[in-house]
Amino acid sequence: MAALVLAGCAQHATPLEYEFDAPEDTEDTFVYDAFEAEPDGARSARRCQDAQHGDAMPIDADAGWDRPSLRAETADGLRELPLQETTYETLVVGTVAETVVTQVFANPLEEPIEAVYAFPLHERAAVDDYWIHIGDRSIHGELHRRAEAKEIYEQAKADGHRAGLLEQERPNLFTQSVANIQPGESIEVKMHVVQPLGIDDGRATLTLPTVVGPRFIPGSPTGHAGVGTSPDTDQVPDASRITPPIMAAEDQGCARLAISVDIESGLGVRALRSANHAVEQNAAHGVTTVELANGRTVPNRDFELSWSFHQDEAAADVSVQPREDGGGTFTLTIAPPVTLDAEDAVARDLIFVVDNSGSMSGQPMKAAKSVMRRAIREMGPNDRFSVLRFSESASALAPGLLENTAATRKRGLAYVDDMHGMGGTRMLEGIRAALSLAQSSDRIPMVLFLTDGWIGNDRQIFEAVHEDLGSARIFGLGVGDAPNRFLLDGMSTVGRGSTTYVGIGDSGREQVDRFYDRIATPALQDVTVDWGTLPVQGVVPQRLPDLFVGEPLVLYGHFDRPAKGTVTIRGTRGGAAVEIPVEVDFGRGVEGTGLDSMWARTTIEELVRSPIVYGLDEDTAEARVEQATKLALEHSVLMHTTAFVAVDDSETVDGASKRVAVPVESVRGTEVGESYGVGGLGLVGTGRGGGGTGSGTIGLGNTGLIGKGGGGGTGSGYGRGSGRGFGGRGKRVPRVRQAKATVTGSLDKDIIRRIVRAHINKYRACYETMLASDSKRSVRVVLTLLVAADGTVTASIEQEAPDDLEATFYACVDQAADSMKFPKPPGGGTVKIRYPLVFSPG
Repeated sequence: MAALVLAGCAQHATPLEYEFDAPEDTEDTFVYDAFEAEPDGARSARRCQDAQHGDAMPIDADAGWDRPSLRAETADGLRELPLQETTYETLVVGTVAETVVTQVFANPLEEPIEAVYAFPLHERAAVDDYWIHIGDRSIHGELHRRAEAKEIYEQAKADGHRAGLLEQERPNLFTQSVANIQPGESIEVKMHVVQPLGIDDGRATLTLPTVVGPRFIPGSPTGHAGVGTSPDTDQVPDASRITPPIMAAEDQGCARLAISVDIESGLGVRALRSANHAVEQNAAHGVTTVELANGRTVPNRDFELSWSFHQDEAAADVSVQPREDGGGTFTLTIAPPVTLDAEDAVARDLIFVVDNSGSMSGQPMKAAKSVMRRAIREMGPNDRFSVLRFSESASALAPGLLENTAATRKRGLAYVDDMHGMGGTRMLEGIRAALSLAQSSDRIPMVLFLTDGWIGNDRQIFEAVHEDLGSARIFGLGVGDAPNRFLLDGMSTVGRGSTTYVGIGDSGREQVDRFYDRIATPALQDVTVDWGTLPVQGVVPQRLPDLFVGEPLVLYGHFDRPAKGTVTIRGTRGGAAVEIPVEVDFGRGVEGTGLDSMWARTTIEELVRSPIVYGLDEDTAEARVEQATKLALEHSVLMHTTAFVAVDDSETVDGASKRVAVPVESVRGTEVGESYGVGGLGLVGTGRGGGGTGSGTIGLGNTGLIGKGGGGGTGSGYGRGSGRGFGGRGKRVPRVRQAKATVTGSLDKDIIRRIVRAHINKYRACYETMLASDSKRSVRVVLTLLVAADGTVTASIEQEAPDDLEATFYACVDQAADSMKFPKPPGGGTVKIRYPLVFSPG
């Protein structure tokens, strides 16, 4: 038996202990605590501030544990083992984003460890490459069937080899295992991720999930195969793999998050907004770069960046990834025109369902109530409505649908005001109650479902929606800073509706307006696409959703040759036939990378998670999963039946690894400021800064969050603060922006970009040497790289001010460029690359 020890809140005299059956090879007890921190978080901040990079921080056990963390007993006493950092480096081209995610794990102990860490990604992300780096060694991962990859990893671990294993638990939740991290050693794990942008009402949205929310797990315990806090159950068989230890809301870990986004757009980026973070932007050389304003932050809420984009009259965006034979992969985004024949608003039956579970308490519930008040007040005069709430069970405002009168609206508002978060998230009860009520409607009932979505039995929800939907439509509204987008988007897909999201600081006005606009304008139903003479195949999705004004149709497929023609979208509206012609030219599409991975990922999702899957018999469903698995292996794209594994067998280490579960941050709360000791950025509303106080609101224009924060004292502007204590702004990381490269020869641009990114820290280190003598110096250089037939590199450097450039910086960049190793060009000969880099202070 292994014991997971959870120290309770301050009022508990002793920790709460949960026992479970651990895997036979797990001998250790790992500890996660949740004692309340000092009122201002000072002790947590001191430990993070005083610790050297990679050190294990000493903990005074006699003084009590004031924050949750990963800990181990050593000869020198109790020590804390933090995940050092996670970075996201994103490039946006067209409607697709590519991200290199880097996680750094360290072991400052005197014995080897195995780290197990759960983390989120976008629900439609395609993970198509994987590496681990130890010192100057780089080990490229391989994709195998999951059981085979697990066997390779376990054997490597038993043999004393360093190894990494990447597994998908849900489309938006992954597990990283790193074995045999040696004493005093850091291991860097990288993965390449491709994901679509959200496109809605002329705005593009990039979402980078950074935190795993606490999932409610229903059912009876059946065992404990993973390292999570919940046992597996008959309703959630993998619960122990999707419930990592979570830090108390008032506490924070020492690991930080860094994010940089490059948006390549010849037309520029307009009206850029950051929903949850303060950001800084810079536009140069056709690239808009966005980074966190305080350099690094705590991973306790999703990063969401949106901007307006230019759209031509055809209302279609095409991105292509060409092949050498003239064909390629495409993504086509078609926005339904807003000039569909207008009709008078039809009478509707509106069923509002609000999650009242414990995870919604505090600011998420306040946001949900704000949305509900606006939704009730702005109903149409002929609408009927009801309000349901659920936590442990479901209840309703009334047995049936109510006419929209002043008296019923008053009842509805009072019912909403009485809501508060408590208990478990038995969402299945809410779904069944809402769809049962919908069956009494003689109209098309519209169900608006407000929730953060943090449950573990996702598939049960999808199956219930598929079975009981009838003529209803489900519109998800995700509430909070890190909603479960896989669940919400899946509910809306199966429920033939759509999903929007409202943050903690939002008033809900925009989201409610969007909801009413969607349901007021009749959907384009029974949608089909006629490709005319265009040479396309493998187009997904095959089963097209209903279209709503403002929501585009996004298609992926392959083409045989560059061609242009007319694509015709057909459907019905109000019983009448509608045709939408769109001119498409594959030869003039925006050239991007990663589209083939996106096509494979979308095809896999269609095979295993499209709405029709939930009506299939078991044998047919299993055959579709096998088909998807073969496709994943062919295109090297991660799914739940495959896994990436990387093994460094260059040396063998002694001693068995101690298995430890890395706790994750809690989703941002209502009163605790972020960035203790590094600037004290205030939250939406009020919050404690780095030993001081802070307040803030959603920012205006292009600034994201604007707030006042305390660095031990007071200050203003992004919470940078001043005064004593941990003070000031903290260390900023110099920025290295990558502009668009030009390539002559047979090397793929995607491969080149990945290799340059893998060496970016070397270039940053060169720049930091220059900043030591001139802290405000910015410079742009162009790497000219000649890649020989054997992959070796000859580099030369162009710079804007050669007579003023420090010789040490030049020599350092030149040496870093010469150290790069490229694959042999498949077409032979020499490849010439011109790669611009822009350096600026943090």
